[in-house]
Amino acid sequence: MEDHEHHHQVPGRSGCCRRLVALGGALLLTAALPALQAVPAAAAAASGNASAAAVAGASAAARTLLDWGNNAFGELGDGMSGLSSPYSDVPVKVKLPAGTTVLAAAAGCDHGLALTSAGRVLAWGDNNEDQLGDGSTTSRDTPVQVKLPAGTKITAISAGCYHSLALTSAGRVLAWGYNAFGELGDGSTTSRDTPVQVKLPAGTKITAISAGGYQSLALTSAGRVLAWGDNTNGQLGNGSTTSRDTPVQVKLPAGTKITAISAGGYHSLALTSAGRVLAWGYNASGQLGNGSTTSRDTPVTIATSPGGPPVGKVTALSAGCNHSLALTSRGVVLAWGFGGDGQLGDGSMADRHTAVRVKLPAGTKATAISAGCLQGLALTSAARVLAWGENSVGQLGDGTTTNRDHPVAVKLAARLKAIAIAAGSTAEQGFAFIG
Repeated sequence: MEDHEHHHQVPGRSGCCRRLVALGGALLLTAALPALQAVPAAAAAASGNASAAAVAGASAAARTLLDWGNNAFGELGDGMSGLSSPYSDVPVKVKLPAGTTVLAAAAGCDHGLALTSAGRVLAWGDNNEDQLGDGSTTSRDTPVQVKLPAGTKITAISAGCYHSLALTSAGRVLAWGYNAFGELGDGSTTSRDTPVQVKLPAGTKITAISAGGYQSLALTSAGRVLAWGDNTNGQLGNGSTTSRDTPVQVKLPAGTKITAISAGGYHSLALTSAGRVLAWGYNASGQLGNGSTTSRDTPVTIATSPGGPPVGKVTALSAGCNHSLALTSRGVVLAWGFGGDGQLGDGSMADRHTAVRVKLPAGTKATAISAGCLQGLALTSAARVLAWGENSVGQLGDGTTTNRDHPVAVKLAARLKAIAIAAGSTAEQGFAFIG
């Protein structure tokens, strides 16, 4: 098996770091039920934001979890993998244990996670870097249980490229998987095949988590942001480019309170209580959205008014490998950064250094968003799922492998209604939840 450590390259030198995301997928929760009440836009957090438990748009539990995209290591969780089923360009069912209700899901480069209503975590896919947390390095094409400490209840999950995070009901953070850059935050660079506790500052309570490529973010109850792991491109936002194996505080503007976070491949996003968007880290493709291509090691404020009709206030964020998405209170989706595969959804294959509108179908209102590495997902008020961007392994779920520079419908059966979506900043798959 290929050594994943060699996958870490500075992104954007040729547009996007494809080695970072050699594998991955997308997830969907759906409901074969009467139409569910749409989630208010303000509650539709990014897939990496723990307040939404790594799910965008969920307001109900689901017993069916659909997945599509790459499957080289069994990351679709349907019992098929590798040569027998290298990818699926339409949604398939994740083989959850009997009676399991899923509250959240997240995807890494080539593994998937799910949070159950019992507060347990399931994992599947590649395990070469311990990212399944089951005490082994055996890859799995159906879910296995993460070995959590006794008595622990998990309330949120997030998947990085080869590491995983979980938030406990006590406001602590657990981490497992690859750790060469300190992304587990336990004070070491030793990979872990079962969860370890992140070394948070004394008295800190965490309310949200987000795992990026090789870095991790956590939102505190005081509205501050902690970061740890790879900092080669300033993605920890602490004014340096030194990687950290324990959390450091992001240097926010004075008086700023953060309400949501999202870690991308090598950049990071945060939403303030005033509805402003902050960004920091790698910026060669304009993924910080501030009109430049200069990387930043502290947060900058970006403009989210692309001109034309008013878009409303930003209510959710989601970062991909080298692009960014935002959802507004009017159901508009904004995008900026690398666009060479159509992942900005604006009808072009061009990079954008400031926010542009995703070309949603006429009359469509988005209620949730989630960015994959090179693709975007949106949940609509009509309980359908739209996708756009790179599609070489079926990560758009539209039954093709054709890249799309504007949103197309994920192929759900007519009777199915999606209640939530999820992907992951380094993923080549998507999830949908069916209640």
